[in-house]
Amino acid sequence: MTSLTDPIDKPGHHRSPGLANALAVFAAGMVVGLGLVAHLGGQFIAGLIILALLCAMVALLQRVAEKTRKRATAGEASYRAFFDHAVEGIFRTTPEGHYLAVNQALADIYGYLTPELLITGLTDISAQLYVDPGRRNEFRALMQANDVVTNFVSEIRHRSGRRIWISENARAVRDWSGALLCYEGTVQDVTEKFEQERALRAALRQAEIANKMKAAFLAAMSHELKTPLNAVLGFSEIIRDEVLGPVGHEGYREYAGDIHQSGARLLAVINDVLDVSRLEGGLLTIEAHNETARDLAERAITLARGLTRDRRNIEIDVPADMPPLHVDSRRISQALGNLLANALKFTPEAGSVRLAVRMQPGGGVHLMVEDTGIGMAKETIAAALEPFRQLDGSLARRFEGAGLGLSISKALTELHGGQLSVKSAVGEGTTVTMALPATRVASNPDAVTVA
Repeated sequence: MTSLTDPIDKPGHHRSPGLANALAVFAAGMVVGLGLVAHLGGQFIAGLIILALLCAMVALLQRVAEKTRKRATAGEASYRAFFDHAVEGIFRTTPEGHYLAVNQALADIYGYLTPELLITGLTDISAQLYVDPGRRNEFRALMQANDVVTNFVSEIRHRSGRRIWISENARAVRDWSGALLCYEGTVQDVTEKFEQERALRAALRQAEIANKMKAAFLAAMSHELKTPLNAVLGFSEIIRDEVLGPVGHEGYREYAGDIHQSGARLLAVINDVLDVSRLEGGLLTIEAHNETARDLAERAITLARGLTRDRRNIEIDVPADMPPLHVDSRRISQALGNLLANALKFTPEAGSVRLAVRMQPGGGVHLMVEDTGIGMAKETIAAALEPFRQLDGSLARRFEGAGLGLSISKALTELHGGQLSVKSAVGEGTTVTMALPATRVASNPDAVTVA
């Protein structure tokens, strides 16, 4: 844009305020002296004095006007410098969509050499600039409602023909009566940022699709995996128990028992992997009904002993007046069974394992598995809650496992609207708490939520 010029500031129009004042005083003195010499009256002298004062006032006003003009010119020149050299694009447009003023940065964003070329080349913002012609109407609607627009992201046509993305921040300019005069604001080129975010969203969608496909594949493969394994388990059990008659050699029967035990362990790992896959893919749902806490505890102990072959006593501490729980009994028993199996794995023979159930002041319930085992460091607890993580320890390899039990218990607890927490210290044992919300306690039928 052209530089500012002051129409008052023209060659030949500069006067020195001091010289003008001196000339005015000299002229007034001459007139007064001539009046005295000519013996004019007092009224004439008074009029001359008034005239001299008026001349002095005019000179003073001229001096004030000169200073004001200089300040205004300097201020506008400073604003012009800011406008022309701003990093962001700056614009002023009519409500109808015609540019009134733009800076060089905006011309660069849109692909024009100069602001003047942009103003003359873009005469209809709605039709020429936005890829979606209705975008300008949305801009105007927001202005009409709020007098301001922030982070207004749109796809526009660059002068080269390619498409870019911009973000606009603008406000409505109104006169003293509230009538709309124009819009003014700033523009940023956000093409790179927008494309990165769009690529990230696309990658996340692809990852979600791939995860669901993986879950669906594993769910479909469960039959293919389990069918031959069930045959191995069934026939090895027949041989081990000599259902059809004596095996003939004691070693064969022991081998059959080993085959059955290994097959059962492999089946448990397969079931855990499938459960993790279904949980991650959102394919696992719960079917809630009322179940007593003691029945859940006894079923969990049976599952834990099946996983570990450990027959040690597990203490059950459930209050006699404990109300039923509205849960998926199979999944809660599975979660507790995994926690009990871990407690048995990592607790020496002389240690103890306990399952306690307690009502909470807020109406929820805590299911706690406590042991006096080897425990773990505070910084390793988060890793222990992740799938496929096994922590080393003096008893860590007593039993094989894929390291899925704790993470599955956490996911099943959250599926019931609860939270799982771990409190542990090396050499001092571990307490794992499944905190279920009040909606999972069936003492108040109105509070029961059917999953």
